[in-house]
Amino acid sequence: MPTIMQWTKHLLEKIDKQKAYSAGFQRRYANEHILPFLAREYAEVYPGLIVASAGGTETALVTGNMFSALDVPKTGTAAVVVDALTERLLVGGLDAVDDKETSKILQNAWEGSDLDVMHQEGHREALIDSRAFASASREKNGDRAVVGIESATQAAVHRSQAPPYDVDAYLKIWTDEWTGDRRGMLRLDGIDQPLREDSVVHDDPQGSGVASRWIPDGDPISTGIKGVPVVEFAPRARLLLEPTSEIDRIATAVDVIDLIEGLMVFAGHFGAVPIRYGKGLDIPRDPKDPSKPLVGPDGKPVLGFKPRADHFWGTTSKDAEFGQLEPAGLASFVTWADHAAGVIRRQTKLPSGYFSLDLKSHMTGELLKVDEAPMVRRINGMGRMGSLNQSWRRLGQIILAIEVPSARVRVAPRWVDPETRIESQQVDQATKLIASGYDMRVVAERVLRWDPDVIDAAVGAAESGANADVFALLDPATRARLKAIPSADSDPAASA
Repeated sequence: MPTIMQWTKHLLEKIDKQKAYSAGFQRRYANEHILPFLAREYAEVYPGLIVASAGGTETALVTGNMFSALDVPKTGTAAVVVDALTERLLVGGLDAVDDKETSKILQNAWEGSDLDVMHQEGHREALIDSRAFASASREKNGDRAVVGIESATQAAVHRSQAPPYDVDAYLKIWTDEWTGDRRGMLRLDGIDQPLREDSVVHDDPQGSGVASRWIPDGDPISTGIKGVPVVEFAPRARLLLEPTSEIDRIATAVDVIDLIEGLMVFAGHFGAVPIRYGKGLDIPRDPKDPSKPLVGPDGKPVLGFKPRADHFWGTTSKDAEFGQLEPAGLASFVTWADHAAGVIRRQTKLPSGYFSLDLKSHMTGELLKVDEAPMVRRINGMGRMGSLNQSWRRLGQIILAIEVPSARVRVAPRWVDPETRIESQQVDQATKLIASGYDMRVVAERVLRWDPDVIDAAVGAAESGANADVFALLDPATRARLKAIPSADSDPAASA
């Protein structure tokens, strides 16, 4: 069995590898990644970086090889992909199959730990960094389960090599914002071991031969929980291989789109201004050295006119010729960009609406369904029928182990349908199901996705309306007219 220091050293190495792997993807998601080629080109074409003073009253121009007066375009395509998948990977909560009371406990724990919000952040971080974690613990002076979502840049796990392949060691490190000290928490079977980083290297007191600056900070704390209450979210995991970032497979295409955007600025800028040329011009010679042209204060030969688009060009030379170059068009760039976006769509299965918006034509419900179908299948493959479902199910079991140790139920994550639903389709489907005899409450929950409170109010209103005296609901004038109408069973003679 590894010692505390061996576990710590091993997991610290994993954290360092995870941080190095995800650094480029973090920059791309944050729209901070700049292509070096574009940085050099923009510094050459638009030299200088304008820096304002704190009060904004003074400005200075900073020049250099990589400084540009115009920011290099960054499209943020990586964030579009990650956010599109994140907004579809939604979990509504955790249920205990055929056990309403236990389901309420799970739902309270879900909302009590803000997982109705934070589960999306866990999915987002897992898509960017290739993995994220949920760590559960018992609240202080209580019996409730508290769950936190952790980043792969701060935490790492080790999994057992036999079924059910649960986490058997977990380490999280952080920096104390008040003291600047580095702290950590190592979680093993049934214990939490606080750690701190010392300024000197220590040998392992348990005699493993390992040395590290990270040492125990106090005695181990018993968790009262069997195993390590941590789960790993890895939406793109494979057997025997490390999970990968969602941005990994599209990083080249994302950079190509940024490149196209940057070059389009050049094409648009210089295409809008006529590029004129002249040849056979008389160039004044330097009186001191006639072999050289006369140079002006700007270091360029004196032409007798300013070669600008908004100036008239003229010369007395009879051999002079002037012309204008054909500017570059943007159509080829648009085609190129559409191709790169198509590559990303093939890799990610995202619908066309995330990359282009045509306001001239609107998709019908059926066409929208076809356009989204590949993405819906992929979302379900990662969520409802994938590794994320396994992780949330395991987390539900950990929550019950903390709050209701005697519970023996099957936990089922409640995934939200990733398909875009048209309101008219939902209403039509719900109406037909209720007319066919399906329970109104189940239809409202599963089809219309109403909240429980709304469902209770709607079902109550429907039931009270069904049991009400319809005649009593009419206004007095209508009731009087209806009463004056003789019934079919009445005696005509008596009516007369």
